[in-house]
Amino acid sequence: MKLHRLPLLAVTAFAGLAQLNAQTTVATDPVGFVTVNINPGTATTKRPTFFSIPLQEAESITGQVSGALTGVTSNSLVNSNAGWTPGALSVPATPYVVQITSGAAAGSIFLVASSANTAGASGSAGLSNTATTLFISPLDSARVNLTNIGVAVSNTYRIFACDTLGAFFGTPGTTGIRGGSAITNADSITTVINGSQNNYWYNTGVIPNRWSKQGPGSADSANVALVPNYGVVYQKLGTNALSFTVTGQVPVAAREASIKNSGLTLLSQYWPTTSTLSGLGLQSLPIWTASTTLSNADTVVLTATNGAQSTFWYDLTANSGAGGWRRQGPGNPVTNPVIGIGTAVQILQRGSASGYTSLEQAVPYSLN
Repeated sequence: MKLHRLPLLAVTAFAGLAQLNAQTTVATDPVGFVTVNINPGTATTKRPTFFSIPLQEAESITGQVSGALTGVTSNSLVNSNAGWTPGALSVPATPYVVQITSGAAAGSIFLVASSANTAGASGSAGLSNTATTLFISPLDSARVNLTNIGVAVSNTYRIFACDTLGAFFGTPGTTGIRGGSAITNADSITTVINGSQNNYWYNTGVIPNRWSKQGPGSADSANVALVPNYGVVYQKLGTNALSFTVTGQVPVAAREASIKNSGLTLLSQYWPTTSTLSGLGLQSLPIWTASTTLSNADTVVLTATNGAQSTFWYDLTANSGAGGWRRQGPGNPVTNPVIGIGTAVQILQRGSASGYTSLEQAVPYSLN
């Protein structure tokens, strides 16, 4: 599967979602669930479902789940009063994320580094957490320098648990996913992290059976983290109905996500509520290329619940010069489509610019 060849994909979004019990106004730290329904395959052809995990997993840990930073380096966050158990937040099979909740980088989410690269986890022994220090994963430190993006002493943070491939999707015996001796005869998962696309499947051709990464050696990948900022693609080959229930807390802090300046970003619809394409704010990014024609513009690909895929680009001359999103098709109409709960948005930046640009999103509902 080549996600960057977006116009060639026939993509199907969720067949249905049980929306979180949250209205326009919600209380602080409300909890609930979202049910993710995966579109069935045909046994010979895979059908993709683009989705995200729109809730945060609260976790009881030893030490401060939230607090204020007393120190920051390029890849570490320090709280001299934290009281964390050394290594407990860096176990490869049970990863955590930390979100900055105040200051210049408020909303940024980072995967906490693991103590080893076991089964696809991101880290090393030297990055294991101490009683006072969390290191961010190499996936994030390769993308950002914490001090350069404005993380500073006295900024506040909050820690959440993070799903993994193995924990979320389970096994054929526990969830009904379809395994196989090769990725071609099994259901598969695609992630895009920092512009790098990776494909995984439940490998029944090894002993013991396990999640594997497509590529030389079919590396053990059960501990690959499903970071909430990114979308995920489930490609279903099996014809059986399949659904996953996501439970957790409604996000109550703003989000800051990284958009790759060139190439593909698979952005999660982070909030457990609907949005619109204009509401995402992509058109306001300083690196966003608008144009009167699709061929010269950055693009967004969305999928409808009936499986239809549409490509959009931003035209500054639309709406009598006020600007607007055009949909590729007869007449290239100006429109502002709805972004559904739990979906994922495919963003393709043209050109060859390096680095990332921050997309800042305010909480889209009122908090009491």
